[in-house]
Amino acid sequence: MATDYVATPLTARGQIIFGVGCGVLTAVIRIWGGYPEGVSYAILMMNAATPFIDRYTKNRIYGSR
Repeated sequence: MATDYVATPLTARGQIIFGVGCGVLTAVIRIWGGYPEGVSYAILMMNAATPFIDRYTKNRIYGSR
């Protein structure tokens, strides 16, 4: 579900941030949370953060400073 084309960031750097965020949130939810299955909640939270990740990891336009 984390590899859905609609919900993942567009850039390679954004996809790395997305994957690391899913992993960290999954660990946090499983260790300190009350839910045994934290993957689905982590993916949902990172899907909500995707527009912000895309905004801050834009590719530089060729020829611009």
